[in-house]
Amino acid sequence: MNKSHTGATAWTAASSPAPNSILNLDRLLEERYSCRSFDHQRTISPHYLELLLNAAAKAPSACNLQPYHFEVVTGKSLARVERLRNFYGASALIIGAFDAQNPGYVSAQGQEFRLFDLGLALMAVALKATELGLGSCFIGSLPIKELKATLKLTTEPIIALALGYPAADAAPSENHELRRTGAELYTLHD
Repeated sequence: MNKSHTGATAWTAASSPAPNSILNLDRLLEERYSCRSFDHQRTISPHYLELLLNAAAKAPSACNLQPYHFEVVTGKSLARVERLRNFYGASALIIGAFDAQNPGYVSAQGQEFRLFDLGLALMAVALKATELGLGSCFIGSLPIKELKATLKLTTEPIIALALGYPAADAAPSENHELRRTGAELYTLHD
């Protein structure tokens, strides 16, 4: 049975710039790990940075409010913030931050969704990075006060995603393969 999908563009491996583009989420999830050793000689092209930020823009958020802002740090600015904290020699940082003007969705019960929304957006970036052959590492322990002063930020930094080409000796940590499964991870209510 052959169904026509009007408006859809056929995907082929040749149409994708990404080395790991098989459109297989399981493969991307298995290959992505917290890279803590980046190749200092290779930088991420502006085109790839644009693709990464486009992935963030496509991520879902509560009521599609996108209550975050991304501070993209490269070059000399990255060298300055690298003195504040080890970013493992990444060639770019995408800092997920909140803008005081956009609190995001808050439910009638007072539940805020902006942290969840930010996590979804940065996970989309991390998976896109893997698809592009880049490494990534989420970094939550940020020197916020110093980071804001160094970059002259008006937003509130929450988390950073270090990005770059993995160094030749880069490998997942010993904990990478530790995954809870089945009854350890979930309870089925039928």
